[in-house]
Amino acid sequence: MKFLFRMAVLAGAWALSALAPAADGLPVAPYQARYEVYASGFSVGEAVITLTATGSGAYRMSSDVRPNGLVTLLASGRIHEQVNGEIHEGAIQPRQYERLLDTGRKSNHMQLWFDWPASQVQARYNADRATLPLAPGVVDPLSLQLVVMADLRRGQVPNQYSLVDRNEIKTYQIRNQGREILETPLGRLNTVLINQYTPGKTRMTTFWVAPELQYLPVRITQEKKGKEELRMEIRAVER
Repeated sequence: MKFLFRMAVLAGAWALSALAPAADGLPVAPYQARYEVYASGFSVGEAVITLTATGSGAYRMSSDVRPNGLVTLLASGRIHEQVNGEIHEGAIQPRQYERLLDTGRKSNHMQLWFDWPASQVQARYNADRATLPLAPGVVDPLSLQLVVMADLRRGQVPNQYSLVDRNEIKTYQIRNQGREILETPLGRLNTVLINQYTPGKTRMTTFWVAPELQYLPVRITQEKKGKEELRMEIRAVER
């Protein structure tokens, strides 16, 4: 269960689109990206992230993570995330978000309803419910990807982002860690390293994003106490 949840967090952390200019008022062109997920050096699953334009300035985004091989025998299940939202006066505003983690024996269900006129979000995580204050810039885990993509393209990345997860608002710090050249299935790419972390916590996520691909992350790792727990590697991107 914990392994599948970490896969979901890693997949939903930051899968940004590359390639074409944005369509229908979106900061990112519609796409489908595939990542392979590794644990302890072994392939354990696949993440597929899709962005669809549903109208002028409206979007739907989904993420599906499934274990494979031996992992399927040990922990059959999947994680599905989906969000619907819109671009309002240049700001990304999610409307409804859902995440379902199902291992076959146990499941977790998270739902968010964003009420922007009332400046509040209704959060539900299994049987727990909460009403949270909604400030400009606060989004769900999937919509955060669009926010960061837009900021990277403008060259105006703040030092922190806030999102709603489960039934609370979480804030993550961001810092630039320099550059590195990576060999990938998409070719040899110059990348910028960016860390995402919470002060006082031992877990850290690092993204290798490729500016020449409009800041597509080509590698994502999650570490705890300096030891790698999970890694995602880009395999393909389709418009």
